[in-house]
Amino acid sequence: MDLADRMKQYEAAFDTKLPTSTPIILRLDGHNFSRSTSPPHFEQLFDQHIHDALISTCSDLLIDYFPRATVAYTHFDEITLVFPEGGVQLFDERIQKLASLAASYCSVRFNAHLAATSSSGSGNQAYFDAHFLTVPNIEEALNYLIWRCRGDVLGNGIGALARTMFSQDQIYGKTSAELVYMMQQEKNVAVPEWAVKGCLVKPELYQHERQNPTTGQMEMTTETRARVGNRGIKEISMENSRLVTEKYWKDINASQLPKPIIVPVADASSITTANTTFLGPNVYVFDPRMPAADIQAKATAIFKQMEANEFGNERYALLFKPGTYNVLFDVGFYTQVAGLGQSPDDVLIEGGVNVPAYWMPNRNATCNFWRSFENFSINASHETNNTTTIAVSQAAPLRRMHIKSSGGLWLFQVDPSTGAGGWASGGFMADSIVDGQVLPGSQQQWLSRNNRYGSWANAVWNMVFVGDSNAPSQDNFPASAYTTVDRTPLIREKPYLYISPQGQYEVFVPALKANTQGPSWADSSSTPGHSVPIDQFYIAQPSISSAASINSALDSGKHIFFTPGIYRLDDALRVSRAHTIILGLGMPSLIPTSGQPAINIEDVDGVTLAGLIIDASEVNALSLIEIGPPNSSADHTSNPTFLYDLTVRTAGRTKNDVDIIINSNNVVGDQLWLWRADHGDGAAWDANPTKNGIVVNGDNVTIYGLFNEHHKEHQTLWNGNGGRLYFYQSEIPYDPPDQKSWMGRNRNGVTNGFASYKVADSVTNHEAWGLGIYSYFRDSPTKLENAIEVPEVDGVKLHHMTTVWLTGTPGSEITHIVNGIGGRVYANTPESAMRQTLNEFSGGDSR
Repeated sequence: MDLADRMKQYEAAFDTKLPTSTPIILRLDGHNFSRSTSPPHFEQLFDQHIHDALISTCSDLLIDYFPRATVAYTHFDEITLVFPEGGVQLFDERIQKLASLAASYCSVRFNAHLAATSSSGSGNQAYFDAHFLTVPNIEEALNYLIWRCRGDVLGNGIGALARTMFSQDQIYGKTSAELVYMMQQEKNVAVPEWAVKGCLVKPELYQHERQNPTTGQMEMTTETRARVGNRGIKEISMENSRLVTEKYWKDINASQLPKPIIVPVADASSITTANTTFLGPNVYVFDPRMPAADIQAKATAIFKQMEANEFGNERYALLFKPGTYNVLFDVGFYTQVAGLGQSPDDVLIEGGVNVPAYWMPNRNATCNFWRSFENFSINASHETNNTTTIAVSQAAPLRRMHIKSSGGLWLFQVDPSTGAGGWASGGFMADSIVDGQVLPGSQQQWLSRNNRYGSWANAVWNMVFVGDSNAPSQDNFPASAYTTVDRTPLIREKPYLYISPQGQYEVFVPALKANTQGPSWADSSSTPGHSVPIDQFYIAQPSISSAASINSALDSGKHIFFTPGIYRLDDALRVSRAHTIILGLGMPSLIPTSGQPAINIEDVDGVTLAGLIIDASEVNALSLIEIGPPNSSADHTSNPTFLYDLTVRTAGRTKNDVDIIINSNNVVGDQLWLWRADHGDGAAWDANPTKNGIVVNGDNVTIYGLFNEHHKEHQTLWNGNGGRLYFYQSEIPYDPPDQKSWMGRNRNGVTNGFASYKVADSVTNHEAWGLGIYSYFRDSPTKLENAIEVPEVDGVKLHHMTTVWLTGTPGSEITHIVNGIGGRVYANTPESAMRQTLNEFSGGDSR
């Protein structure tokens, strides 16, 4: 056994887990209270400030950190939480991890609340320990609370307060009631009711009036908060049992309970709480009550860290609760910005959110990768000329966005030194509305799916529109490089995280739809679909989650929610259950280290894989994602597997054979970037080898937006029948050292290079729209014979093909577009030497 395995064995020896089927109690006991809460900084041990801090800490624990807990009881310096259904559903139920985090979180929150509610402090910090225990049933969970509320336990706190006023002889033998009477009569100290009885804290639903950011009208919404009753539990009763078992206080007979007091949330408007939720420290959840200046400062600090951090390990998500935010900020690498409303119009950024290209010369955005915008609206201010600028290239999707900016949406950035548009190379927008004009400017290619906009201004090389409400005409191709498909044949929009009207985190899963046009939520309609509560997800955290813990969660029927970070996996994640959702937040990276794929999906219905970066490692893998085992044959027509917003990346000094292998039928891809790195440390012909970006063996596979680049053989190898592709962007490898190092084979024998888009000779039915293949043979005068190779049969049809010679070594070229047809591209001038096009190709005929 090697050193690492031996050490892990020692760690695991005491790493027990909580049960998931019997009630759980979490007890938190305070330490150092007598110093941190002592006079003259606080009036008494039962000072109101201390009490408020404890209540607010209970609220944090119940609503933000342990949402499966239903009730908390606090008295003096202790807090007790009850989880009636068992299982905390965090950190794979590991007791040591949960106890240490519960204690530290409770300590941090209590001290923060205490500092916020009092203008002075003792300078000493209180802290808590934590321990978990299980009880066999709800009755015993209730008995545990009764025990904590009993007079002899409460007497510890009353006695501690009495000892600050009387000698030991004076209080010896006195009951709690007698001590309270002595303090009132002899010291004129009014001991509050909560100090005698303790307090119950429980979530409740309430109606809240707020302004609708779309209509400007005031409306009522349902939200969650905690409230407190100044009492404990003294007996087993139906009402007390429901106090433990019901999720919200409003569900219990209010006539049986004391009048509740709303919990004071001292830090509801403080930016310091933004990254303290169960989603981890790299997820900032902003609230409209937080100062706008603080939100903008935090977002700007993250941008400055991430602006040029192209290959860094940091990952962030900036989430906005429903409301209006007067902020203006930019978004850098590995940052996801998303609204937490049900509709994009539930969150309005009044100011702006942009992606600039300051960090590259001449506002060059061709390396602005790995970021995303989702589910909110933007109204740009005069500070950015009322214009929203998203200057990006691959792996930077816009989804469920509403761009209200009067200056429209720009997909590039102007270089102020020249007045020309900086380069930008490829992007994706879906299920969105732009009230004004979309101006691609110098943006070279783009896929727009199920969108609506005021107008679309121009095209450069390859603009594809699928299911847009008002797409431009394709009649003037190639002079106007538009490819238009009237309706999207089949789509289920990407699932997204939101906060329900009851204040709970849930994942909304849109319904499967056929032949759609326009956004799913347009004209005040709601996207059809269903919600999955967050407690049905295993929340993966990079510091504690492993392949083993994630697979255990998958085996138990959990979905997986990856929080931002880097996950090194020593085993494949195996998905064997239909309808499983694997969702990434904040661009998490999964790195398989054992030569197996990062993710293996069985040939089952309706799996969702979304929002992830899959990175190759130093150990070669035959593939990094495998959908279905070889020879999969099941029909998934009515419930396909969907792949959204995936980057599969082979960076410097890593290797794999194929990025994605699709063996299952009916799989749908929606914005995939499969990238063998052409730059960065260690990127070289023999240093980061791959063969193919994608191999499709399944039938009836559909892909919207395939970005596939720099692999050493065919970028795309399509073996299955019935395939459909909408938009293809492919740069062939930059770095063949010479022609003999890059020789392929087709039906005619050995040939120069490997066609980027290769449909196998056995295929009889295939169709593709808007294919762009580009060359930059940087290191040698290499030639590619055909950008595309397909069978010459009537069932194989290609629409709107483009080849471009970007730049390169003199003598390099793409000789033909498809199957020996189409002119060569070999230089930047004249224009015909740089760009060649074909309108149609089928059965060996072209035009």
